[in-house]
Amino acid sequence: MTGATAAREAPLAELRISEPMGKAPRLITFADGAFCEVRDHAALAHLLAASGHRDRAHVRWQFDWRMVAATCLAFVALALAAYFYGLPVAARLAAPAVPESAIKLMSEQTLDFMDARLMSPSKLAPAEVEPLVRRFAALRPPEATSIAHRVLFREADKRIGANAFALPDGTLVVTDQLFRLAGSQDEVIAVLAHELGHVAERHGLRMVLQSTAVGMFLAFYLGDVSTVLAAAPAALLQASYSRDMEREADDYGSAMLRENGLSPALLANMLERLEKAHRDKNGDVPEYLSSHPTTDARIRALRGGAAAR
Repeated sequence: MTGATAAREAPLAELRISEPMGKAPRLITFADGAFCEVRDHAALAHLLAASGHRDRAHVRWQFDWRMVAATCLAFVALALAAYFYGLPVAARLAAPAVPESAIKLMSEQTLDFMDARLMSPSKLAPAEVEPLVRRFAALRPPEATSIAHRVLFREADKRIGANAFALPDGTLVVTDQLFRLAGSQDEVIAVLAHELGHVAERHGLRMVLQSTAVGMFLAFYLGDVSTVLAAAPAALLQASYSRDMEREADDYGSAMLRENGLSPALLANMLERLEKAHRDKNGDVPEYLSSHPTTDARIRALRGGAAAR
């Protein structure tokens, strides 16, 4: 290599040649750390080609539009796979690492938020609901695995309507509208059994973790759940359970009903009532807190389980 004031020779194998970076000079570094800058890219490329040098494959690919396009597509596919498959798996693994004190706090914060903005004290008479609560508390859980819980009733505004939902700490909230819509206490109990399935499978907590990927990392690896707690109310209010989560909750609820001599068809009946009530009122199932899509497939599966029994 020759310059205006210096000349140096070295075997090509001992040189380290930097990658091309736009108009920036390329560096040729010698084994002892000395280097020179080359700004004439065309001349350097001609010299390297004549000497038998060939850039590594990943460097050449940067200048091949076909490889750039393929890389972009691969990145998009990987990102989608991580979102739809990786995050749920990571959330399932991280959920057990969240301390019970944090689960209780995020549930209380969410309930306080809803009580302040979306719900009011129940207008149902204690004589109407207390027998139902006692009956549900006395039910045997499937596989003798008891899940701590409490049942609350609330009068909900029109954005929630006839609905029921579970908070991560086992708080099961039933709206007055759902209670009045039910054809019997058994149908409300069937809904509560389904909601308890969400608690048993930690679905609410997993949805919070999935919506806060940073919080999930901190909870799982560092034990810091502050990010999760901050995002919990909004994440729970906007939660939309996956089909797999709904199926798991249906399976748990069905098993609990069968364990106590009740039919899973009770839950199917209630799902049909809820869907019809929402469609008659709004023309569609409400988006806000619509975490329980009442699909025909779920109803058929519940009725099929009842028939098999």
